[in-house]
Amino acid sequence: MQHDALVHETRRFNRFYTGLVGLLDETLIQSPYTLTEARVLFELDRKPRTASGEAGFLARMFDLDLAPVASELAGELGIVPAHVTRVVRKFAAIGLVEMRKGPVNSQPVLSLTVRGKAALATLETGTNRDLVRLIARLGDEEALELSDLLKRVTRLLEKSGHAGSSAA
Repeated sequence: MQHDALVHETRRFNRFYTGLVGLLDETLIQSPYTLTEARVLFELDRKPRTASGEAGFLARMFDLDLAPVASELAGELGIVPAHVTRVVRKFAAIGLVEMRKGPVNSQPVLSLTVRGKAALATLETGTNRDLVRLIARLGDEEALELSDLLKRVTRLLEKSGHAGSSAA
């Protein structure tokens, strides 16, 4: 298959899939969060991030150097660090993230609060519910085929050296 045809087919699939799961909506799955915000929540839960500054009250979040955290997350998500910083500051202001003393040298770690974990759980429940609806009419063989194809696409794109953060 020529690359032009593959590009066309990939774009066609992207349009189909983003419409199917509602990724072009203002927010994700009738939640108050955008897709980027949801991914930042997921990534902070998956791996708390080390930041510069003092751990402590949420208000200190606004004085912390978030550049290392933003750069790391931005690289994983393929977005600009300034946008990640805005998302993290927003989450701090509404109590979804906080700085805690980390286990190593008491270095501050940015992580989800109980409220942040609850918000993520709500997002994941909604996403899982929507995906179950999406695949509900597939038979066992079709579900297995789809699973195998998704794994194969992931492997092929990772092998080509264009792998982003594939944990989701």
